[in-house]
This record gives sequence, C-alpha cells and structure tokens, in this order.
Amino acid sequence: MSSSSYFRSWMDGPMLDPESNLLNDEYARGVGEFMELACQQPIVLQTRKLKCPCSICRNSHNIRIDLVWGHLYSNGFMPGYKIWFLHGERPEYISSSEPYIVDSVEEPRTEVDYGVGIVEMVNDAYRENMQSMGQNVDRLEEPNAEACKFFSMLDAAKQPLYECCREGHSALSSASRLMTIKTDYNLAEECVDAITDFVKDILPEDNHFPGTYYEIQKLVAGLGLPYQMIDVCEDNCMIYWREDEDRTRCRFCQKPRYQETSGRVPVPYKRMWYLPITERLKRLYQSERTAGPMRWHAEHRSNGEITHPSDAEAWRHFQSVYPDFAYEPRNVYLGLSTDGFNPFGKHGRQYSLWPVIVTHYNLPPSLCMRREFLFLLILVPGPDHPKRSLDVFLQPLIYELKMLWDHGATAYDVSTKQNFQMRAALMWTISDFPAYGMLSGWSTHGSSSPLSAFEDIVLEE
Repeated sequence: MSSSSYFRSWMDGPMLDPESNLLNDEYARGVGEFMELACQQPIVLQTRKLKCPCSICRNSHNIRIDLVWGHLYSNGFMPGYKIWFLHGERPEYISSSEPYIVDSVEEPRTEVDYGVGIVEMVNDAYRENMQSMGQNVDRLEEPNAEACKFFSMLDAAKQPLYECCREGHSALSSASRLMTIKTDYNLAEECVDAITDFVKDILPEDNHFPGTYYEIQKLVAGLGLPYQMIDVCEDNCMIYWREDEDRTRCRFCQKPRYQETSGRVPVPYKRMWYLPITERLKRLYQSERTAGPMRWHAEHRSNGEITHPSDAEAWRHFQSVYPDFAYEPRNVYLGLSTDGFNPFGKHGRQYSLWPVIVTHYNLPPSLCMRREFLFLLILVPGPDHPKRSLDVFLQPLIYELKMLWDHGATAYDVSTKQNFQMRAALMWTISDFPAYGMLSGWSTHGSSSPLSAFEDIVLEE
C-alpha cells in the first residue's frame, strides 16, 4: 500500500473474489496482519481471548482466538474500525490531520507472514467455518443479582393501575410523576398525602395507586438511585464523612457540628448533598435505548473532522497511555464541570450555590449533551463562596472516581446480554479560570489519576 492510498482500503472492498467465491488475497493478508497484532497483546496471551471486531460482534464480545478468525471470514470487519486501538495499535502511527491516511507504513516483507501461504490457510478455514458459524456465537449471560432485582422491579411496575387501565399508567409511573410534581411546585408532604388519598378514592376498587407520600418514596427508592446528605463544618473546614462520620466537633477549628436546639433530632449547621454516579452509569447499560450507543465512541467512523472528543488527539493519547482501559469500549469517559450561581436571581440576596455536574462522552454528540445525561452529583451549599474549600466537598466524588478507575463495578449490558466490569475515567474539567483555580488542586493529585497524565494536552488544545 502506497503512502498516498487510503489506510486499509481493503476493509471497504468486497471480501470474496467474484470468480472463485473465496476470500480475495488482499483481505486475507489484512486478516493475518490484524490477528498477528492482536495476538501479541499481553491480555490475549494470558486469556487466549480477544474482542471480535466483526460486523456483528462490533468489539462487544471477548471470544476465543479461533472463533475470531471464523467471524472475520464470514462477517467481515465492522465499518470504520481502521485504527485497531482496542487491539494494541498505537495512535501515534496515524497522522493526526488525516486519520485514515498512512504517512509511513512498513510493508510486509516475508511470504511466511503475509504471503501466499496465509491466503491458502485462510481460504481453507473459510470453507470449514461457513457452515458452522451460526452456532459459534459467544454465549449469552444471565443478569447479575443486582440487575435481576432491577429488572424484576420494572416488570412488576408494568402492571396497570387497575383492570382496563390505559396503557402506560402503572404504580411506578404514577409515583414518579407525583414526585416530579411535588418537586416542581414545592408541595408539602401533607399536600401530596391529600392528593394521593383523593385520587385513590376516585379510582376503581383494587387499584394499585400509591396511597401516601411514604408509599411513593418506597416505590421510587426501588430504582436504586441513592443520595447522601453529609454534614459540613460551619467554616467548610471538613465534612463529617467516613472516618469522621461520628465526630461532634471539627478537627481543625473545633467548632460544634450541631446547633443548640430543644428537639431530639440534632440539626447540623451546614449540609451538602451527594448523588453517587456508579448506579446511574449502570442504568445506562440496563436500558435498551442507551446500552448500544454507549459504545459509539469506539465504533463510529470519523471523516477527519473533530465532531466529538473521541476524534481529538488528547483522546487517542489517553488510550495509548492506558491501553488496558481503552481495550473495553464500555468503559466510561467523563468530564466534570462546576460554577457558582445565585438561586434567587439577580435581585435576590447574595447567595452562592455550586452544583458539580458530570457528563459522559461515550454517547454520540446528539445525546451526550442532552439534559438527562448531565448528572448532578454534588450541591455545595451557600450562602458563602466555597473558595479553596471546594476540594473538601469533592471528597466523596474523588473517592468514588478512584474506585471506578482502580476496581470498577459489575454491570450488565442488556444490548449484548453480558456482565462486565465497568470502569470510568475523569478525562477533563470544564470551567472558567476562577473555578479552574479551585479545581486544579485536586485534579493533579497523583500520577495514578488519568486526568493528570494528559491534562497539559487538553489545556494546549
């Protein structure tokens, strides 16, 4: 292949020779080149399995090496996968200005590796595998216990409110709708109790409509999306979390944690809200609507323009530094943003509330910036500006991100019917310069953080 030709154009052409109905020589050499590269990777040498890039598996299945040969003979490569970065190819071999043009590719020089012998071997295997490929599909897996519990709850929630009820109305949908109304209009719990009591009375008997706000909370809590209220020192010195959870005074300023009240329940001076991200990321793979698109970043084909962060040099650099993370296309790439605002408007009293929002860049551009995929994780309370104390409020998020990076979490991909270990990496932070000064103290906290490895590249871009 000359330096002016398109990179791996044989992947776009026909697999079979129209005259002999066998694999053409160029495609056979290409399959051999791919398999030699993929089989040299340490994880493949250890497990004897690799991700199959055929047009059906699309890098979502880890299967035996011999089955990958058969898949590629029968199905061909998935569209656009011309840079084999999930199988050990280094992005620096590819021109950054023209991703699919080869500046300098070393041609195969020995017939032993890519010559006539490999073509004959491929065609022999092709004949043997064409009849049996229908049964050589990677086995499907049952959902893990946590996913089973979630799916069972959804199935139970699909039961109609009453006999002959209009489709789409169930106890769970009604509870979710009422919870939204309560939040939008700031209704008191007693008001919601009155509404549910009235609606339940006018519906037919034996209906499943929740009768109280407490029942609504129980139904919604079954979705498994928890939140935490964490007490904070009055001067933002520390949060009462993990090993400090039982403290009654600040470790630094010695100010008391609770206000002096006559009630039995202690009232803290300040609280923050934290909404963990792990369960919400798992939900993206448990939904048919989002499970497949979560692999878009690894499967889409770029025309040379940067229309998504996965088309940029920083993304490819990250994958070359952490190939084990890039090897699994279902791992999640995150971006974090924060800024302060006054919830009372311009003419209200001075108040600075800081939401911390995380978005994931696995999805295509049409989805990843939609409101439902911008996850609110932390609400830093006011009324004062947190200043350098922002890292105090970020401790739960940093801890969870480290756990997702080092160990991951078991998730179930409903699109491939497989359990897998989902990991996540914080790619970058998005903020103005004052907020960047507040975030920079923790974003480079150690060399084990993926953010610190390529933060300079992101800033340069």
